[in-house]
Amino acid sequence: MKTNTTSLDTFESPDRGPSGGVEAGSVTFFEPSDKKHTSDTEFRIDQVNALPRVDIIYASSNMDASLIDAAVQNGAKGIVIAGVGDGNMTKEALAAVDQAQRKGVLVVRSTRLPSGSVMRNAEVNDDEHGTVASGELNPGKSRVLLQLALSRPQHKAGDVQRMFNTY
Repeated sequence: MKTNTTSLDTFESPDRGPSGGVEAGSVTFFEPSDKKHTSDTEFRIDQVNALPRVDIIYASSNMDASLIDAAVQNGAKGIVIAGVGDGNMTKEALAAVDQAQRKGVLVVRSTRLPSGSVMRNAEVNDDEHGTVASGELNPGKSRVLLQLALSRPQHKAGDVQRMFNTY
């Protein structure tokens, strides 16, 4: 992830450490990734003209339903909640998430914190609420993966959770 607005050595991986290095123009990977990526995916966008709208909403104390309701009203097909701690949010926000899902909007729980994973069914019962836990993907990366997932014909919460576990 980019960790500084202008620094030349801005890219870091706080949870995993460096995946490799570049010396004299040669790339060396330290360990193979346990996640699929790049061309080794199920996603094909060569026939896609536009990705579905996915909004990122940052959770805060005393958060109400208004931002979630506005995203749904303005056509979001998915929402990423950049939650507090382990992707958590207020009861009012969680009720709005439930309402959004009943309208067909898929919701991913991520975190606004710079490191750590959002665990499934930890602080929020994802099974009960139909939400997807982002794992180690930050809100921006979660948004892109959710857009790709929503561009696929099968994109129920269970299918999308599998994608978040895989990529």
